[in-house]
Amino acid sequence: MAKSKKSKKSAATATTGLTENDTVQLTSGLKNLNFQDNTYESEPEKEKKKKRGLKRNIVKEFAAYFGNESMLENWLMLCRDVGLETQGLTSIKKCRMALKKEVWVNIYDLIDANKLGQLPNRFVSEAALSKYTIRTNRIYPKRMAKDGGPVRALLAHIFAHGDI
Repeated sequence: MAKSKKSKKSAATATTGLTENDTVQLTSGLKNLNFQDNTYESEPEKEKKKKRGLKRNIVKEFAAYFGNESMLENWLMLCRDVGLETQGLTSIKKCRMALKKEVWVNIYDLIDANKLGQLPNRFVSEAALSKYTIRTNRIYPKRMAKDGGPVRALLAHIFAHGDI
């Protein structure tokens, strides 16, 4: 008497009723969920973001670079790192004013140049910085810049220039 062959089911199929293909699709879909902000990103969307450099947390990088915002030494470091002469900058207010008045740098470029021990590219105008920033999509999130803080002193109004 021949035994009848029953198809063997995987443990997942036996307990959930899902086929192996269903399990693979479900697992693939779960990998695309962003549990921090409850959104779903398809693979093409993930690739686009990766290409645009949006995975980088520039806010954290700048905070780690700068440190305590109430220390004059940190403001002087920032001024030196963007190529300003620090003689005469005897207060945070003077540093902030010098940065706002004289410096057009991309914050991503500042962090990258600092890691390499170099000065960042300084632009001749806010418009030139705006054009570069939009073209490269290296945009610091304005809503994360604290009033009176070092990032606010460096931020340009990049979308205010109609010729871009």
